Amino acid sequence: MLRKALKKRKKSLESLISKSAAWMEGAPSGSLKVCCSRGCPSFILTPGKKRLSKRRDAVLIRNLATKDYYSKLIKVAEKELAAIDVLLDFEENEAVPMVYESLHPERQKLVKQVENTRAQILEHWMKLEDVPSEPRSGSYYIPTDRGELVRSKNEYLIANALFQAGIPYKYEYPFEAVNGKTIHPDFYVINPSTGQTYYWEHFGMMDNPEYVMNSFMYKIRLYSLCGIMLGKNLIVTFSGGDYTIDRNTIDTAIKTYLL
Repeated sequence: MLRKALKKRKKSLESLISKSAAWMEGAPSGSLKVCCSRGCPSFILTPGKKRLSKRRDAVLIRNLATKDYYSKLIKVAEKELAAIDVLLDFEENEAVPMVYESLHPERQKLVKQVENTRAQILEHWMKLEDVPSEPRSGSYYIPTDRGELVRSKNEYLIANALFQAGIPYKYEYPFEAVNGKTIHPDFYVINPSTGQTYYWEHFGMMDNPEYVMNSFMYKIRLYSLCGIMLGKNLIVTFSGGDYTIDRNTIDTAIKTYLL
């Protein structure tokens, strides 16, 4: 999640620098000096020390002030951008799991690995056996692009979006919650780049108060008791009544958590 936040911030800074630099190309020459005497500001154009009129030169004063602001903004943004690039490079090439990966194979045999690499985490996850879940209600009747049968059109849309994005997932993989209770999340997924796992639940009858209480509230509470929280390792989408989930909403969730 840190890498995703850094990349998002980097994109924001690059956009800010680009827009500020574009404005600076048409900025007036010179700089603005602001003086205050008895609480009354005066403005001077430098070099040359020309005194500017607050009324006649209002646009020039504003543009010179903006020029000064953007100039400083670009410098600070570029410093932050450079720091982010260092962090991204460190996270990519010098993270703890990479220490083991960088060792010669013969050296790897001589030491005890402290932390699994992302490749090992993904390999272990992929080897999890698909366990058919006990039917809860309804029946499996919609074939996905990957070939399994799902219960609803919404699950069909999510499954196909995950498959097309190259995100590994398991459908209704059993989850052992507290008090010996077992629930079957709609999807158990893993971010192939980070190794972070998520449970994805789609709640499809949110206009039904009984469903909200017995399914939505029940599952969210069970997840939270197990340390699985919304926005951390639990992805939730909704539909109900006149609202139906669309592909854009699904793709946004995938981009946010899984790519």
